[in-house]
Amino acid sequence: MKILIVFFGLLAWIGGCHDETVLDEDIIEADATWTNMLASDGCSWHFTVQEGKNFISLLPSEASLKTIKAEVGDIESSYSFTDVRIKYKLTGGKRTVLCGWGSQQTYDEINVISIKKK
Repeated sequence: MKILIVFFGLLAWIGGCHDETVLDEDIIEADATWTNMLASDGCSWHFTVQEGKNFISLLPSEASLKTIKAEVGDIESSYSFTDVRIKYKLTGGKRTVLCGWGSQQTYDEINVISIKKK
């Protein structure tokens, strides 16, 4: 009986470790640029990340803005490029950002887990 308890305990422990690995796979770490090009008819604050040969734009969630501000500082400038290293996770949602001439763009939303200036 003790052998069965130990066996099932090991199976539960192994299954628990596997779930943690799956969660970590959802976290992406990448070099990015925290960008605001509104003054040059581009889009307001967003991340630009190279994905393969292409560049993608991502918008942080409202909850992530505090994390970004703590590392990068205030985001009052209307034209800025700050190179950063971010860890993030896609939320599955979309957000809209203000762009030049009153237009808007919709980008994927992310939760920023950590951010460091380069």
